[in-house]
Amino acid sequence: MNYKAYIEDVMYGRKRSILLGSLLSLIAVGYGMVVRLRNACYRSGIFRVRKLPCMVISVGNITVGGTGKTPAVIQIAGFMKSRGGYPAVVSRGYGRRNESRITIASDGTNSISDTSLTGDEPGLIADRLPLVPVVVGKDRYQTALFAKQLFGSDSIILDDGFQHLQLQRDLDIVLVDAVEPFGKGRLFPAGILRERRSALKRADAVLITRVDGASDLASLKTTIQQSTKAPIFTAHHHPVDLIDVKTGETKPLSALTGNSILAFSGIARPASFLSLLSSCGAVVKAELIYQDHYSYTKADLAGIFQRAGDAHAAMIVTTEKDAMRLKKFNPEGIWALRIELSVNEKNEWERMILNGIQA
Repeated sequence: MNYKAYIEDVMYGRKRSILLGSLLSLIAVGYGMVVRLRNACYRSGIFRVRKLPCMVISVGNITVGGTGKTPAVIQIAGFMKSRGGYPAVVSRGYGRRNESRITIASDGTNSISDTSLTGDEPGLIADRLPLVPVVVGKDRYQTALFAKQLFGSDSIILDDGFQHLQLQRDLDIVLVDAVEPFGKGRLFPAGILRERRSALKRADAVLITRVDGASDLASLKTTIQQSTKAPIFTAHHHPVDLIDVKTGETKPLSALTGNSILAFSGIARPASFLSLLSSCGAVVKAELIYQDHYSYTKADLAGIFQRAGDAHAAMIVTTEKDAMRLKKFNPEGIWALRIELSVNEKNEWERMILNGIQA
């Protein structure tokens, strides 16, 4: 039995367990007390907030799991670079071999392809933004200062930084997933909330992602507005193309239309990946779901190819994040679906980013 997957199912409300649910709720009470105490210490000045000599934009959320932070970081850093800026991305690099060490995932010219050293998200960001430095480290202030001093960056994009109160930011952007915004409304680990919804009052802007899958967007906006006066933006993820994990060869999305697919992923919300494939006209014959940040083995690859053969799938498709973890195997015949984030209120969004840079 996969206990981690079972706990996640209970957290997300996909399964029910009176015993486990009660235990997780008890732990959540203690977790909530620690979060409130920590936040109070920063508000009162007991814990020191440090400021960098450059612009800091935080991209984060109040839930565990995927809300689209990585595509948002790529979009913001790419936009700033296109306007002549010198941004750097700073991330913790979750799941890497030594999370306490500061590691340069990319210096803006060369990047590290081994995600065991950088973490999945920083590796993907470095891959998609070849001209932007990406640095990972547990202490975000020291890591950001290191990036500023080494690369002369005029701005820092803080990946997953909303709860990292030690570093003062000039623009705090919080992402909310339209499909599963707050889960059951319970704190981790009883639910998916890192903080109560009231924490949104700290946000300078809220970006609702995956709005094309929202059941009631107007109601969600009203709920968010009960906690914050920050402007609300909306965005959707759209597929761009397919890329061969081994060779880097690309194919248009039309290659998926009417084709039988084996889809596999190790991400927080695999349903969103399947939805994107279906929107491209793919016929998903079989699906394999692994844990978030799953570290694949050669045996896993053999199983994937075997399952594709059994399902008579013409293509094997995974996510960009999973592709980063597979590159070390140089697998043949696996394609990654590349996606981008587009903000619907494009002009207002870019104006906000630029105003923050010039502040």
